[in-house]
Order: sequence, then C-alpha cells, then structure tokens
Amino acid sequence: MDDPLQERTRRLVTDFLTFCAREPGVPESPPTSVEAELLRSLAARMQRQHEAFFSTFFGYQGNRVELVRQMADGMFSDGQNFNWGRLVLLLTFAGTLLNQNHSQATRQKTGLNNQTQVTRDCHLIVDLLCSRLLRQRRLWLEAHDGWDGFCDFFRSPFPVIVWRRVLIKAFLSCIIATTILYIWKKF
Repeated sequence: MDDPLQERTRRLVTDFLTFCAREPGVPESPPTSVEAELLRSLAARMQRQHEAFFSTFFGYQGNRVELVRQMADGMFSDGQNFNWGRLVLLLTFAGTLLNQNHSQATRQKTGLNNQTQVTRDCHLIVDLLCSRLLRQRRLWLEAHDGWDGFCDFFRSPFPVIVWRRVLIKAFLSCIIATTILYIWKKF
C-alpha cells in the first residue's frame, strides 16, 4: 500500500475492533498508534456516558455486519453533518457489537463457535468501515488532516472552530460596544 491514509485507517480500525472482539479473559494488547489509544479512550468514555444505549448491544448475536452497514449508511448519507464525533460513535457501536465480555450466559451457551463468528464478523466490519471511510469520506478526512486532525481535535481543550466562534463573537461585541459608545457620545 502506497496510500498513507488507507494504511492508517486500516491499522486504526483493525486495532480498535480486534481490541473489542478479543476473547474474554485475554489481556488487552497495547494500541498500535496514538490515534488507536485515543479512540479506545473516547469509545470507553462514550460507552460509559451512554450506557443505557450501548448495554443493549453487548454480546449481540444477530447479524453484526448488517447492523453496522445500516448504521454506516445512516451516518454517511448526511454528508453535511459528518464529523469526528459521529465517526467515534460509529466505531464505538461496531466495537460494542463485537464485545463479548459482557455476555457471560451467551458465551457459555455458544462457546467457541461464537468466538469464531465474532472474529469473522470483525474482519468483515473492518473491511466495510475502511471501504466506506475511504470511498465516501476520504475528502472529508483529508480536509480535516486525517488521523492527525482526529488527535488534534480531541486532544486540544477547544477545537479551532470553537475558538474561531468565540473570537468572532468577542470581535462583534467590541464593534457593537464601540458603536453604542460613539452614538451615546454624539448625543
């Protein structure tokens, strides 16, 4: 592969989803990149904050690939509102579907066959998400500095767009205050 964005995307999605799909009791592997470490942290926080939603999908036994495909279709169909938060949500959702640690009863019932299915689904979901991201959101990813932009966005206390809005509001407030003061002094 001579495409750095494709390589990093595949590495990140593979790292995260294999981390989520690991067999119960298997220790965590270290993240393969800075963005993988950040994604794991963001996903854990999102799962805690929205536990009621995500808990219904832990140990999911249905068609995981189709469910992720439907979620991706919904996320990618609205091109105007795609952002890093939605991407984290999609990846967290996919990881939650693959996570078997929370389903003790299901694990005992289905055993090794289930883990084989989870591993297969993990590879299919990695392919699906990488394909969708690179075909449908490549320009967006490139415009937002790829995975470096992802790290910058979530690591900075306030994203640039927030600072820009604050500065514009402050500037407009100064202009309005100056105008009012000028008019008041004139009369």
